[in-house]
Order: sequence, then structure tokens, then C-alpha cells
Amino acid sequence: MDMQTLKGALKSKTVWWNVLLALLASLEMFAGNLTVLFGQNVAASILMVGALCNLILRVVTTQALAEKK
Repeated sequence: MDMQTLKGALKSKTVWWNVLLALLASLEMFAGNLTVLFGQNVAASILMVGALCNLILRVVTTQALAEKK
């Protein structure tokens, strides 16, 4: 990965959204925090909605990471 692509990744909403989802999923996996706070169905719904938002962000993405300014 070249520096321009890395800089573009730091500006990408899709990348940041996936970082957030990965953090939520790891909190759930290691400590069950979402399940304890919201219950099993809501925790699963949060992650499912997150995945659907990821799909939407991918569809509306028109620019390569290296091209982001």
C-alpha cells in the first residue's frame, strides 16, 4: 500500500465505519458488552444494521482511496 492510498483510507467514511464496527464486534466477542447493555436481539441488530450501512457506503463510493484529497 502506497502513502497516497493510506492517506485516502484515513479520509474514507467506509474505512472509519468498518473500524467502528470491528471495535463493537470485538467488544462483544471478548466481553459481551453489547449483549449485557442491550440484550441479545438488540446487540445483533446493531451489528446487522452496521453491516447494511457498510454495503450502502460501498455502493455510493465512487473514488479510489489513492484519489481522495
